[in-house]
Amino acid sequence: MLTLLLQHPCALAAAAVSVYLAAIAIYRLYLSPIAHFPGPRLAALTVFYEFYWEAVRNGQFTFHIGELHKKYGSIVRISPTELHVNDPEFYEVLYSRDSPRNKYPYYQRTFNAPYALITCEDHFRHRLLRSQLNPFFSVARIRQLEPTLKALVDKLCRRLEELKSTGKPIAIEYPLTCYTTDVITDYTMGDGYHYLDEPDFIPQWQHMLCGTAKTLVFVRPVAFLLPLLVAMPETLTAWLNPGMELFFAFQHRCRTRIAEIAKRHRQYGPLETKDGRQNLFDNVLSSSLPEQEKSEARLAQDMQVFVSAGAETTAKAMSYILFYLHNEPALLQRLKDELAPLGEDPGLIELEQLPFLTGVMLEGLRLSYGVTARLPRIAPYNALAYKDWTIPPGTPVSMSCLLMHHDESVFPDSYRFNPERWVEPAERKRLEKYMVAFSRGSRMCIGMQLARSEILLVISTLLRRINFELYETTIEDVRVAHDIFIPFVKMDSKGVRFLIK
Repeated sequence: MLTLLLQHPCALAAAAVSVYLAAIAIYRLYLSPIAHFPGPRLAALTVFYEFYWEAVRNGQFTFHIGELHKKYGSIVRISPTELHVNDPEFYEVLYSRDSPRNKYPYYQRTFNAPYALITCEDHFRHRLLRSQLNPFFSVARIRQLEPTLKALVDKLCRRLEELKSTGKPIAIEYPLTCYTTDVITDYTMGDGYHYLDEPDFIPQWQHMLCGTAKTLVFVRPVAFLLPLLVAMPETLTAWLNPGMELFFAFQHRCRTRIAEIAKRHRQYGPLETKDGRQNLFDNVLSSSLPEQEKSEARLAQDMQVFVSAGAETTAKAMSYILFYLHNEPALLQRLKDELAPLGEDPGLIELEQLPFLTGVMLEGLRLSYGVTARLPRIAPYNALAYKDWTIPPGTPVSMSCLLMHHDESVFPDSYRFNPERWVEPAERKRLEKYMVAFSRGSRMCIGMQLARSEILLVISTLLRRINFELYETTIEDVRVAHDIFIPFVKMDSKGVRFLIK
């Protein structure tokens, strides 16, 4: 038999591949450290189980994982290497503030931003970078930013007032994305993109941010091909995938802006903005971080991630809040009544004291989710205990915001927009433990305080100054139907649309 195989190289290669695949299958099904965890056998065999539900079924994997939990219990094996837990009480264990948690390389590599803070796999490197940035996103620093936030809200209102009585509907997420983009770019770079000055609110910008998320689920199982894909000429990639030219322009803009900041910093030192602030990247360049962490390549990737994350998720939350309020006039009137005694120009501190406005903000965040996708974490040194299970060190374990926010034992009638559930202080404190739109632990979203401040200022100001009327928009235009890293509604939705009266 061996002689026959040696005489036929193709047969030998086929036999070798067969043995290799059989060995992998035996290992994954019977010898893997997580082989004894419950779950579909096909999921244990191949990552293409995930690919089917993510790519072929268009963002249905998280919903399918929810069904797997109903069948197999609160811990399920969802891939050859990864476990998923659906238990609200385990979230703060997995996303720990105190114990080291690494990120999962398989999951991170699809971002193609290996130097960025958000994709940092090693816990200790992440802690080093994060410690430098934490003060920049503190409540005190955001208080200093309040005049800039208000000036941009004023510009947003002026632009929306241009549509008054025109009969022309506006998909509200477009101007709100321009606003959030201007905020995060001004805050981090000292000079914003000025997207609120664009006459049509550049809808292609919001489309690009969402489209970028869609590529993640297609690329993840074949991410080993990323170097080849990245090496392709940009013109060819844009031809194969229309819309990518805007993404490439965005990348180039980030690199160019960082090069300008770095060059100026080397020549003249940090430059303060007109209102006396230092931009984030000058702050990093002036820090005691290792020189490789100040490289232009790393800072450009951070800029790209900050802008993308800071723009899309917050704008979506505000869009949904405006829909829910105008879809239920009683809620809208109650909020207006609460805002009325504050006068024309309330500050953030005053707004933060309003219980119903705070409930509206938190419920809007709960039902816009931030990132719906599961977020795997690895405890690199210690086993994790979950009920009667021992999870081996080094095992990727994930949980999902989408499943947390629709756990009926925590949030009854979970698809209903109900700000009242947050109004009573003790109950709000209890529920905030399970509201994980910004995740939890040491890798919690660094921009949480900024996003919350934006929402409070924008919603309170728009309701005072703009008279909205819903236009051909229903609950299906805000109800999550696809998890493609971020939440997507039905694919033919035209978004939350209003007439300005």
